[in-house]
Parts: sequence; C-alpha cells; structure tokens
Amino acid sequence: MNRKFLEYLRSIWKSYLLLFILFAWLQITSIMIRDILIQSAATYFEELATYTIFYFSVMIFSLLAAIFSEKMPKESYLRIWVLTVIISCLAYLIKFNKEIMGILYPLLGGASFGLGLPSIFSYFADHTSISNRGRAGSLIFFLISLAFPLLVIINKFFSTDKFLLFFLVFLFFILYSVKRSKESKRIENREARYLQILTNKQFLFYFISWCMFCFINALEAPLLEDFLIKAFGNDFRDLILFLETLIASFSTLIIGFVIDSYGRKGALIYGFTTLGIAYAIVGIFSYNSISWYIYSVVFGFASGFFAVIFLFTVWGDLSPQGKREKYYALGSLPYFLIGFVSKLSAPYAAAISINASFSLASFFLFLAIIPLIYAPETLPEKLIRRRELRRYIEKAKKIREKYEKTGD
Repeated sequence: MNRKFLEYLRSIWKSYLLLFILFAWLQITSIMIRDILIQSAATYFEELATYTIFYFSVMIFSLLAAIFSEKMPKESYLRIWVLTVIISCLAYLIKFNKEIMGILYPLLGGASFGLGLPSIFSYFADHTSISNRGRAGSLIFFLISLAFPLLVIINKFFSTDKFLLFFLVFLFFILYSVKRSKESKRIENREARYLQILTNKQFLFYFISWCMFCFINALEAPLLEDFLIKAFGNDFRDLILFLETLIASFSTLIIGFVIDSYGRKGALIYGFTTLGIAYAIVGIFSYNSISWYIYSVVFGFASGFFAVIFLFTVWGDLSPQGKREKYYALGSLPYFLIGFVSKLSAPYAAAISINASFSLASFFLFLAIIPLIYAPETLPEKLIRRRELRRYIEKAKKIREKYEKTGD
C-alpha cells in the first residue's frame, strides 16, 4: 500500500514538473514576443501578424503532436519535446535581425509549446484516476500559479538572456530525470481519429460550451479593459484584474474537491449561470463600481472552475487509456484561438456599446448551459452515491456522539 502511494506521489510530482515547464515556457515565450515587439516598435498589423504565427503554430503543432506521440512510448516522446524547448531557447540566444526574429521566435515558441501540450496533459490523465483527477489537477494548477510570480520577479532582476540560461539548466535536469520506465512500452492499435472524437456526442456537448465561453471571453476582454480605463481609470482596471486573478488562483483549490465529490456537470452549469448573471449586472449597472467588484469575484471563481475542468479533467474523463492525446489537443484549441480573436478585435472595442455587449454575452452564457444539460456526467454515478453515503454516515455519527454526550 505504501509502495503504491509512493508511486502515485512520484507520478504526480513528474506531472507537476512537466506541466510547470509547459506553462512556464508559454510565459517565457510571451515575454520574448513582447520584447521583440517593443524593440522593433511594431505597428498593430505587425503585432497581429506575430501573434497570429504564434497562436496558429500552437494549434497546428498540437494537433500534429497528438498523432505522432501515439506512435511511440510517452517518456521517449517527452524527452524529444524537452529537446525542442532547449533548441527554441538556444535559437533565441542567437540574435537575428528584427524581421527574422518576428517570424522565427513566435513560430518556434508556438511549435515547441504545441508539441508538448497533448502528451503532457495525457501523461497527467494516465497517472490519475477519475475519482481524484479534479483534485490532482487543481492542486497542480494552484502550485503552478504560485510559481509564476517568482518567474516574474526573477525576470525583473535578470536580463531575458540570463533568465533563459537558468531555464536551460533546469531543462537539462528534467531531460536527465525523464527516463524510460517499464510501463513506457508502445501501445498497439490505440489510434483515435479526430473525426470520431468530434462526432462523439459526449465530447461535443462539453466542447460546444467550452468554445462559447472562450469566444465570449475573447470578445469581451478588450472591451472590458477599454471601458474600465475610460470610466474609472487605470488603477481601478488593475485592481479588478488583480482580484480576478487572485480569486481564480484560490478557486482552483476548491473546485478540485467539489467536482471529485459532486461531479463536473453541475459545477459547470453553476459556473455558467452565475457568470451570466454577473455579465447582466455589469451590463445594466456599468458605471457602478460595486457591480464590477461583484463581476470580478464571480468571474474569478468561474474562470478557476473552467480552467481545472476543461483543461485538466473532462477530456481525461471522456478519453480511454492510451488514446488521450487527441482529446486534449482538440480540447485546448478554443483556449488558444481566443488569443488570436482577442488581438484581432482589440481595435474595435471602443466602438461597441458596453450595455449591449455585456447583455449579449450574458445571453450566450445562458445559452451555453443547453449543451451541458444533455451532456452526461463524466464522474461515475456510483462514486457520487458512495461519497454521499459516506458523508451521511459521518454526519449521523456526529449527531449520535452529540446526543450521547448530552445524555451523560
């Protein structure tokens, strides 16, 4: 029993390291792209072109990676992925002219990130069970979110080049530690086609709701920032964004335990409903600061819920062992497509009425609940009932102990 528990902890630790590298590399790539755009004094269209290369390279290479990674042992593929990140870091350290940098770095950064995304999430899902996947995902995501401020602080004290050298040393350590294990044998006949997944009703119901949230968030984010700056100023905008980030970070811890006890479907319906109400409130009372505090709290909780459920949990629940890469590749597409949509719609944010926009967002968020109503609960019913029974028994014991003490 102890040996199994230690093996479980070891696999979770390895999952954390790999996921940390994945998200840290996304953060580092974003910093590099931002620096390139600042140094070259890029126009809006140059900036849009750079981010278009990055986001589409992430999506294309993640779809391709899901195909290639199915044909080889996971640990072997993960070692190859770490090597691609190392090559991308080295390429950045070699200074090219600005025109090449504006194309090469977002392409390499997006490609190396996309190549690792489906396999790393699949590795996480393979080493967690459906009964604890939510808790494991929420804990890992929370720890990663705590580590990000440290990366920002380090980047302030060191130049980007020195920061990348430290990251390279860390990557070589990970490359050495990711060894081929006994279970890392090639699994034959495990290919799942994208068309089969997209025509699967269970996958499609969750995927449609996730797409609707992502696109609403992409279209509303630039409008929200533009309105807050004009109506309340930069300081209030920063405060609202800080509250959203802070609450989202801590809500990830809560949601993991909730969805492993009560199911994923109910939490998502609750999240969409409350978020729709929050959008309706700021749509009606746009110039009332209290309504924005309410919105920041609700949006923070909802975004934390959605991140854990859609990025970590539900695609692993719906996919069979050894066939998870393509589920995660498809499930992550809307998350990165919204980055492109947000950049594309940013110049037109000021031209849209805040009341009409947020009211429309509220309507579509309520509409996103409809596919979830027909979606199956991915957590087994017997597991939910067993945990409900356990809670009932524990409550009954406490009541009995209370009456026994009263009787004495």
